[in-house]
Amino acid sequence: MSENQNIPWKRIAVEAAAIVASILLAFAIDTWWDNRNETILERELLAVLQIEFKQNVNLLRDASDSYETQYLDARNLLAYLDGTSDSSNSAELERLVRSLWEAKSVHLETGAYDAAAASGDLRLISDNELRSHLAAWPSYVTEWAEEEAGLFQYRRNFLMPYMFGKIRTRTIAPNYAPFPDGQSPPRIPRTALDTDALTASIVSVEFDNLVTLRAQNTWFAMRDCETLISRATKIINLIQTNLDGQR
Repeated sequence: MSENQNIPWKRIAVEAAAIVASILLAFAIDTWWDNRNETILERELLAVLQIEFKQNVNLLRDASDSYETQYLDARNLLAYLDGTSDSSNSAELERLVRSLWEAKSVHLETGAYDAAAASGDLRLISDNELRSHLAAWPSYVTEWAEEEAGLFQYRRNFLMPYMFGKIRTRTIAPNYAPFPDGQSPPRIPRTALDTDALTASIVSVEFDNLVTLRAQNTWFAMRDCETLISRATKIINLIQTNLDGQR
């Protein structure tokens, strides 16, 4: 009984409470430090992604302008075929036909996004709406790329087989710029354009259908490009909102 009375329960309770408090404090400090580090990492990730998406918006705007030019050229060529535009300007006719061969290939910047997706760092983004838009971005790009690929398929599968049997295509086919790796395709020597042969080659229902298909394809490519610009701009604005909120 006397031994029980000699145990300093009050002191033990105070020391136990102090130990528990110190452990909880350590956990709190660790959690705070982890959250602080994740916030810093999130800001760095958002800043890099914002730069990349801004670059892609610029690339897409250039592409959209190119598609619009190709669409208008196709419409003007249809007007020529309908007899509602000046048919005496052979230089303009040549330019409009040459425009059919043009197909712009755009390579979007994906390094920062791909690295974040592969490493799992997208989980650092605390904004659910932004994270949702970023998760859907690859599917948006795939849809647009399929539309873009259709322009190259049009030239290879429809226009070229038709024109090969009508005129010397090297009189109108473009000489392409060097590839990104620095190598260039061989420069094909041009020959003088036979205007009569060109005029005869385009006076047909088949060619009229080809130009109509070109107008439709470029319009869809332009529309999808503008949709992708809108989605990328939404992501950029959400990133900016998050960066402003973390200051």
